[in-house]
Formats: sequence, structure tokens, C-alpha cells
Amino acid sequence: MRRRLQLGVLCLLLLTAGWITMTSNAANEVHPHADELKNADGSWRFTNKLVDQTSPYLLQHAHNPVDWHPWGQAAFDEARKRGVPIFLSVGYSTCYWCHVMERQVFENPEIAAQMNELFVCIKVDREERPDVDDIYMMATQLMTGSGGWPMSVFLTPSGAAGEDDPGLKPFWAGTYIPPTPQYGRPGFPQILDGLSRAWHEQRDDVVEQADRLASAVSEALLKHGEPGPVDASMIQSATDQLLNMFDREYGGFGGAPKFPQPAYLQFLLGVYENNPSDPLWQVIGHTLDQMARGGMYDQVGGGFHRYSTDERWLVPHFEKMLYDNAQLVELYARVIDKKPTDASAALYQRVIRETCDYVLREMTDPTGAFWSAQDAEVNAREGENYVWTQTQVADAISDPGLAELAIKMYGLDKGTNFQDPHHDDADPANVLFLPRPLALLSAETGDEMSALLEKRREINQILKAIRDQRDQPITDDKVLLGWNGMMIAALADAGRVLDEPAYTDAAAGAAEAIQSHMATDDGGLYRTMRQGEAKIPGFLEDYAWFVHGLLALNHAQPDETKWLDMAKRYTLVATERFAAESGGYYDTLADQRDLFVRVRGSYDGAVPSANGRMIHNQLDLYELTGEARWLDRAEKDLRSFAEPLARSGAGMVQMQAALLRALELDPARFVEKTPKLTQDDASDKPVTASIDPAAIRFVEGVAEVTVTLDIGDDFHINSHTPSEALLIPTTLTLADAGGYELDVRFPEPDLQTYAYADQPLSVFHGKVQVKATLRQTSDAAGNLPPNAALLLRYQACTNTACLAPVTERLPLTVPDE
Repeated sequence: MRRRLQLGVLCLLLLTAGWITMTSNAANEVHPHADELKNADGSWRFTNKLVDQTSPYLLQHAHNPVDWHPWGQAAFDEARKRGVPIFLSVGYSTCYWCHVMERQVFENPEIAAQMNELFVCIKVDREERPDVDDIYMMATQLMTGSGGWPMSVFLTPSGAAGEDDPGLKPFWAGTYIPPTPQYGRPGFPQILDGLSRAWHEQRDDVVEQADRLASAVSEALLKHGEPGPVDASMIQSATDQLLNMFDREYGGFGGAPKFPQPAYLQFLLGVYENNPSDPLWQVIGHTLDQMARGGMYDQVGGGFHRYSTDERWLVPHFEKMLYDNAQLVELYARVIDKKPTDASAALYQRVIRETCDYVLREMTDPTGAFWSAQDAEVNAREGENYVWTQTQVADAISDPGLAELAIKMYGLDKGTNFQDPHHDDADPANVLFLPRPLALLSAETGDEMSALLEKRREINQILKAIRDQRDQPITDDKVLLGWNGMMIAALADAGRVLDEPAYTDAAAGAAEAIQSHMATDDGGLYRTMRQGEAKIPGFLEDYAWFVHGLLALNHAQPDETKWLDMAKRYTLVATERFAAESGGYYDTLADQRDLFVRVRGSYDGAVPSANGRMIHNQLDLYELTGEARWLDRAEKDLRSFAEPLARSGAGMVQMQAALLRALELDPARFVEKTPKLTQDDASDKPVTASIDPAAIRFVEGVAEVTVTLDIGDDFHINSHTPSEALLIPTTLTLADAGGYELDVRFPEPDLQTYAYADQPLSVFHGKVQVKATLRQTSDAAGNLPPNAALLLRYQACTNTACLAPVTERLPLTVPDE
């Protein structure tokens, strides 16, 4: 569903990627308004209402000339009192384009004065308030077809539609917006003026647009269908989707930019453990190897960067997130635990140790808990702290032989591989990576592996010491409960599989710090803490992942019964506060008046679904205690997501992994208790496919074929180019026809909105004709083989549910001449 705002002259919806691409050179200016922000004595000229916040992201904006408010009732009351809309800006401390928009727009006193006059301006740290971020990101995606940060959304004030109207409904949304018009698109000041005029001159239209968009957001975020049966076919479908997405050359899934996707690999590892196969292990092992050797992994300092900008894992986006490193440590540790004799086990152990050491060295709060992230840029330069030139490495290492080894080991002899994409004047440099496995390098140099590893340790020690003297990236030093739960689990697993008490002790210390500093008086937990000050009641995500960490600690320290006791207690607290009557859990508390919709999320993002994690926790507790209540709840929760599990496949891999575990634990429970929709018991066959044999005639080795699809009135099928990567496309392929090839031409699909989809879907419905050219190749043995056929694969869906995918065989019967 995509709603477009049209208010007078403001048909302005921005394509985020377009803005970023077209204005990248403008990002070269570092703080162009810096001289206007301070007084002659060096003190700040401006201070706004963010100055008393604890979030590093909000504090970055505390001295903007914009009169920023934190999200809260005081800001809402101010907007109501003044009768003006709210401008909401959402970002996070390590977001590159958030920094750019601050420098270009929010530090500009003239633009800030305009913002302050026309709107009440609110800043939100998306990491502190993922609930706010989720709702308005959906609005942004519905309006623009894409999303990202910084997110720029304009909201109605309370009272806009009557005395009791709570407001906060979005009526216009975008992401990064430049300060000046470019390429026929307005700059931020023009958008401010236009939206303010629309508010004052066309208020009824604005309120109506906000109501429609808020309804669309609610509909998109609340659709999950009715509880129903769950079975192994859902797991198989998700597995098939991931195998189709697998990059056989470089590992991972999809192309550039390439994310590590630890949830995908955890799911596939579960499938492998259930039914081992060499091809499946190749997917997992090849991906883990390539990530560990690439530049996305910090070869000198340890830890993983956010993602790779290319498909080869070579050049990263340089920010480091606690949740990425936690999930990847846990993944590598699980692999070692299950396959300790694998050829890559030594590599994986090094990755685990170096990443854990990095977190303990650079990301640990004085309380013992863990900080959130490190920025991608230094001095407004992407990756400035991390990159090297061959000359720098040679100058740093006084031993010529060791320097030569470093240059070869880390690929500097292969030429430069990086230039800051936002600064055309930046000198080319190198992201360090391992172009060859160390075993091959050992053979080339004649060093024993142990000696080579010792030389690598010495090289890294020298380079890290010099790197530490450079300007460092900003560290977001807030403690987030959910992310800490992930890191606690990772360290507990690492300590257990590596027999390294320091890691287990650090995990235990963090758990105790959270219990000491982040527990609420009513038996719950706070979401965030900075410099000893905890605030914001925890969300489902926080409880789910903290319990996960406690359960991992129980596994690592089984004699410490307190971890299991705490896990059970906080699971019950989460169930009481977040559970939905029909199963599953809401992401937020019931009494949050600053949200117009209460979300029950199920899809995996960079932090996998809290609903999926809760089900895993229930299964863990059942395995540990044998108490049926935990498995009863897991079953109820799984069945409540039956429709999205069947429909979304790999979009919910964490919950698919929980389903696999549940089926292994008690398969009899999941024998279908309600009828399952099948092709045979549908009121009519959803799709009838046919070929007219009389129309197939070869002329000089070429024949045209038409496949006619009659799609039932209540059904549609995904097109050959579905709107979402994980949807099953309609395909037409040639089978048992050696010496022939097929060129397929699908008709133009329709974009349709359905209750179960987050965006319009590319589909076929009604009567559809697919044209194809059948061509004899030079190695054809003669006539078309008698068993030759077309294979038509499709998935039929109604407006609320989907059937299992079907492959139909359509014989190619060529008439006699």
C-alpha cells in the first residue's frame, strides 16, 4: 500500500536513494556553519532541550540552533498550544547521513529559525525508541516506497481533529533532505514552507491525509491472520528460498550491499543439524570463511563492521554494532560446538577470540555492561581510522621481512581497494583483508602455521598501536538491554566452547550489572542506561534477548541456579506485560499513549524478531525443566503466526528455526488440528494452465509457444518479478528437451495491495498469456524429444492466505507436419 500526499503544490515525495546519490559531493563540507555555532569565547551559542538527555545521538544535537525537544508529553503539549505540526527527525549516533543532514541543515541558523517558527521539532534516537521508529518508518515506506535514516516525518499535533484527538499521525515523510533545491526537487526550506502553508490553508485535507496514512500504517503493522496449523513445509520453503539466494562464489546471500545475516545462518545450521548434508554445510562454511577473511572483519582490531558495500565482503561500511558482533560470535561458537574438527575451526576460534577481546577492550561500560556502537566516520571521513597505504604499513614495521609479510598477508600488494565515496579528493587506500587462507600463505612462505600466527600477532600489535594514535570513531556509550542480552549470550557461548573463563565471567558480570542498575521497582527492567542513569521501560525485545543471555549463562555455568531462576522470572514478566490473547507478543506495553498503534512484530531485521526469540526461550525452558507449560506457550505462539510463517518463509527465519525445534521436541503436538487449505479442496482449482498444441510450429528451428493461465477469481499469483526478494516468483522453464532452449516473455504484471503484505505486490490475476520462443540449438539431435515439457512454477494466494507452491508439467506436443 503506497499513499502519496498531494497538498497544493506539494507533490514532493522524495526518493531517498536519489537524494543521496545526487548530493554526495555536498557532503564534503565539514560543519559549514561551525563558526556560527559558538561565541567568541568558545562557548556554545545555542543550547536546546536535548542537553539533559543521556542518548549520545540526542546529545550530538544539543547545541544545534534548532529548538529540539525529546519525544514526550512536553513537546506534544507545546505543539497543541501553538497549533502547529510536529517535525520528527529519527536517527542514531553512528548514522553517516544523519551526520550529513545535521551539518548541512540542522546547524544552519537560518534554516533552524524557520523550523522553530513553523513547527515543534522532536529528535528521537531509534535505538532508544524502536517502537517510535517502527511506526514512522512504515509511514515513510508507504509514502515513498523506501526508507532509511535520518527519517524526516511531519505529524499532526494533538487536537488537530477535535479536542480528544491525540494527534501524532504522519502526513508527510522522507529521509535525508538537502538544504537547497536540486534536480527539480525542493530543498528542506521549501518543504518546510510548503507543508506549513498546507497546514494553515488546507488543514482538513492534511488531517484527512494523516488519518488515511495512520490507518494504512496500522493495517500494515497489525496483519497476522488467524491462528492455524504449522508444519515442516514452512521450514522447507524458507530453506529453499535461502539456497536460491546463496552467492556460490563469495558466500552470503544476495549481492551488494551484502549483510552478514547471522539469523539466516543460524536457521540453516539448525536444518543441517536435523538432516546433515554436504551441500548445506558448504553454504554455511563458505559464508563463514569468506566473512572472516574479508575486510568487513577488522583484521587488526577484531570485530565485524556493519556490512560490506560490495559482494566480496571486502570494503565495509565501517560502523560497528554490538548486536552484529554478538550474533556473529554466537554463530561461530555454535559451529565450533557442533563441528569442532572442521578444517576452518582454528580460523573461527581466532575470530571469536579477537571479537570478544575487541568488545571487552573497547565496548565495555564501567558497570560491566556493554556499549552500543562505534561510528563509521572520523573527521567526517568514512573509515579514516581503519584504512592503510602500503607505505604506511612499511614505515610502521621496522623489520623489513615482517613488513613484507604484512603487505602480502593483508593484500596491500594487490593495489588500493578503497576511496571514501563521499570525498572525491580522498587518496586511495587499503582495507586490510586476507586474500588467501593463512594455510596457503604458510605454504608459500615456508613458515609453520604456529610461527605465521605469531608473526601475524606481532604485526597486528604494531598496527593497532599506531591506529590507536589516530583520531578515533565516536563510541555510542549507552547500554541497551536487548543488545546486552545478545552479547551476554555470545560471551557465555564463547567461554564455554573455548574453555575461556574470562569470557564467561564477563557475561556474568554484565548480567549482574543489568540486575543491579537497570531493574525497576515493579519487577521489570529498563531499556537503556548511560553513565549510571537508567530510563525507558523495557520493550519485548529487551526481555526476550536478556532472557536469551541468561539461558546461555545457565548453559555455561550450570551450577549457578540463579541464571535459570532469573530467566524464568523475566519470561513470566514479559508474558504478563506483552502477551497477546491469541498468541504471540506485542512489542510495546499496553499503556503507551504516545503510540497510535500497538505492534506485534514477527519479521527479522538486523535484530531478529523478539517474538521469535520468545518462542526459542520457551523451548529452552521446556528442555531445561521438562515443564509442559513452556511448550504449551511455544505451541500457541507458533500457531498464532501460522499465516505469515507460510507466506514469508525466510523473512521469519528465527521463528522458522523455533518451529523446527518444536517439531523435533514433540512432533505429535503439531499434527494438524484444523483443515489445511490445499489445491484439491479449494472451491475451484486456482490456476489452470494450458498450451495450444496446434499453435506450435517450427520454422527453421524456431517455434512460438503460448501458455495460457486462467487464474481463479479469488486468487492471484506472484509475477516473475515479485516486489519482495523472498516471495516465490512465477517461472517457466524447459525440461527433458536436450538441444533446445527457451526464451520466455511474461506480460506486464499489476501492482495490487493485499492485507498480508507490507507494500503493493507485483502479481498476475485473471487470464494471462505467457509467450515463449522455443529454439533448436546447434547440438540438437533431431526432433523435439517426446518427453519434452514446460515446467510452470507458481504460488496461488487469496487476499488473506497462500497455497503451497506448485510446479505443473505441460507436455510439449508438436503437431505432425
